[in-house]
Amino acid sequence: MDGILGDHAIYPWELETFVTSLLTTVKDKPRLGRHHISNCKTFASIRLLTNLLRSIEDSEYLLKSSPEDIFEEMYRIGHRQFSWQLGPNSEQLFRFAYVYGQGACGEFFEQANGLSVSDFLCLSLALLGVFFDKPWTELPDPANLGLPKAKMVRALELQGIHLAEARKRASQLNSDATQRLGRTPRTAYMPSLLRQKPIVRVERKLPAYIAPLPPLIMSRATAGLYYDIKQGPDQLLTEANARFEDYIRDLLTAYLPEIEAIKEAAYGPKGRQVDPPDCLVKDSGQVVLAIECKATKLTFEAQYAENPVVVARQGFEQIAKGVFQLWRFFSHARRKIYGSQPVSPDAVALVLTMDGWMQMAANLRKAAIKRAEEMAAHDPDITEVDKRSVVFASIQELNDTLAQTERPEFLSVLSYAITDKYRGYRLPDIARDCGVRLVRKRYPMDITTLLPWWNRFGKPEDRPGN
Repeated sequence: MDGILGDHAIYPWELETFVTSLLTTVKDKPRLGRHHISNCKTFASIRLLTNLLRSIEDSEYLLKSSPEDIFEEMYRIGHRQFSWQLGPNSEQLFRFAYVYGQGACGEFFEQANGLSVSDFLCLSLALLGVFFDKPWTELPDPANLGLPKAKMVRALELQGIHLAEARKRASQLNSDATQRLGRTPRTAYMPSLLRQKPIVRVERKLPAYIAPLPPLIMSRATAGLYYDIKQGPDQLLTEANARFEDYIRDLLTAYLPEIEAIKEAAYGPKGRQVDPPDCLVKDSGQVVLAIECKATKLTFEAQYAENPVVVARQGFEQIAKGVFQLWRFFSHARRKIYGSQPVSPDAVALVLTMDGWMQMAANLRKAAIKRAEEMAAHDPDITEVDKRSVVFASIQELNDTLAQTERPEFLSVLSYAITDKYRGYRLPDIARDCGVRLVRKRYPMDITTLLPWWNRFGKPEDRPGN
């Protein structure tokens, strides 16, 4: 490979498809003769397979889609590729430890798995380094991290799966997806077992482990924590959602100490009180940004379905509700029902998600706005002036924008985001395109407050994924 933009590049999402295909394809019986086993030691083999894969993917799109589906296809392509292009980073580690690694959530994880979220992240980062260095390894010794080998065993149980079981599970994932989607998933969008179990165990004289795509180790250790917590009582996700809102407020004020990011109590007449937006951002004495936080999980079906609004109805309903809640807040501010803080007539409305729900998804944004319009129709006091243009962004996009702008430039980017020119753009892309002055800032949160082992990995610039 000569870089992700090179003429001969083979992309990691294509390698993920190869692994999924290997796990789900019934193996032929060994036969005598030539050309029955691919020689994976030569680039020619993988080059041929990659060209065949791309031809298959192109043909499946032509057979199963129509030209007007191109925007929905861009949405699916975005979900397939963006996470690989961004890669893991220190913000992700701290964010997921903040949301899922504290309080009752952290206690549940530790009781269920025999190690804390902090230790799991530490061991996962160590495993990432091990598998980047060599593809095969026996049980790594975490003594230099100050952790017993028993915890490494537990981490590998969470991250890993035996090869025979991997084949069964991968086939079952495909079967389940076929049932839910109503058709066989296209090759490009087959569910990947490596997202759940990125390390495969093979029995030799001693158990040996391989991570076909090491970066997925950190995906399992961060975003994958949601599924660990989901196995517990419902109140755990409620707690995690509230902590996600806390994290947004902490992140904003850490990057931009000049502003205030506040959570206000319910307001309105007694017996009919409503909650304000999850985060109100004040600058120069008035609210300039109102944020609704939605931590609803973006499922595999929501990413790759023909009609994600239908398949992930509950999640999109929550996003549409966020739009309605912002419009209702602006209506209440205009009519003085809400009066705790002065609200700027130019205040921006932002629906912020944990996952990238709306990346390259113009039709989904339109569907969310339409559904919000239906909700608002039941409240005649919400007028057109209250229905401000809404910015949709993920927490990663927000962080990436804050990391390259100061307060005036950040607020300017938000004002550009609601214009026709930039509607649907990702916030970091707007920041780079709209002409504001850009800076480069380190992640401002003290990672050691939740991950005390962080400084053991050397200088910040030497850490994997920083």
